[in-house]
Amino acid sequence: MRVIAAFAVIPMLLGLAAASASAQAPGAFDPREHRQHLYGAPTQVLVIGTPHLSGAPDDFDPAVLEPILERLAAFGPDIIAIENLSGESVHALKTYEAVYPESADWFGGRFLRLAAVAEAETGLGMPAAEAEARRLLAALPENPTPAQRRRLAAVLTAAGDAYSALVQWWRLDAAERRAGDGISGELAVLLDEYETRRNESHMIAVRLAVRLGLDRVYPVDDHHGDDIMGDAVIDDMRVFMEQADFAAHIASPEFQYLAEASERLGTPEDALETYRFLNSPEAGITDVLGQWVSMIDRASPNSVGRVRIAEWETRNLRQVAHIREAAAQSPGGRVLVIVGSAHKPWFDAYLGMMIDMTVVDAGEVLR
Repeated sequence: MRVIAAFAVIPMLLGLAAASASAQAPGAFDPREHRQHLYGAPTQVLVIGTPHLSGAPDDFDPAVLEPILERLAAFGPDIIAIENLSGESVHALKTYEAVYPESADWFGGRFLRLAAVAEAETGLGMPAAEAEARRLLAALPENPTPAQRRRLAAVLTAAGDAYSALVQWWRLDAAERRAGDGISGELAVLLDEYETRRNESHMIAVRLAVRLGLDRVYPVDDHHGDDIMGDAVIDDMRVFMEQADFAAHIASPEFQYLAEASERLGTPEDALETYRFLNSPEAGITDVLGQWVSMIDRASPNSVGRVRIAEWETRNLRQVAHIREAAAQSPGGRVLVIVGSAHKPWFDAYLGMMIDMTVVDAGEVLR
């Protein structure tokens, strides 16, 4: 009851946020004011915030996600974006490892390992494989042969785009998911391992792409702002977060209800209700107040709170830029973004400013 009572104050906060967002100097440029000039339909973008399923209990059953998949399939996206690094980003972070000492291995280590296995069979390094993958996707016939799909899966894996490779792999009949056409026996085993791995990028996004007959997904995550948080800054952050008032703030019932969302996925009904909650405006504001306003509404060592939120906004803005780029593949179409729920309010705000895009109400889609 304390959690529900805490959310009762959120509508007031939403009203204040909306009033603040609409305030601007007379005559200032606002892309939204020029949408009436758009020839054709706007691109519709739906951001679905999700708990990270890697944190779900050990007995988590992916079948409980079926009500969410059904509703997202009914939305009918032309483009599906996921919160993962592209091969290009992983390669760049690895190349600049002196600047980003852990980012490539931490956030893209599995992609690098899979790419190395695929390179041994295809002879293509990540940049060359990316170029070949784009060529193959552009020339892909309406009904590719199993050999064409295996070849594309191998090249996409070599390019560091394992989730798009998985789309091709899962679009094959089970008997055709075998070595050949650039897929080694080792790579076939590694791709099959995704059946038991827990991650929303394949449990939701890839399965949905297969269901809808799409040929790929679009990784949009970005960690090129990681250098903002140097070692000294991280030490300051540790001191800041250990302060009693900050720790109490994070431990509050309303914030913990958000943080524990991955534990409330036991049945299809529970899962649907959890996703509805996470994608509500009230949950978004609670998360922003809990995680991010708390970084700037109090003093912090060497203004580390300001530094942390700069890193967070940088990452969100770059992800939105990648979503905007992917959306150009289908002007006037429908774009679905599957992302950790903490990003959703930021994505909605930024994407809502695009001149030819409209943000779809996730609550309506999940109803």
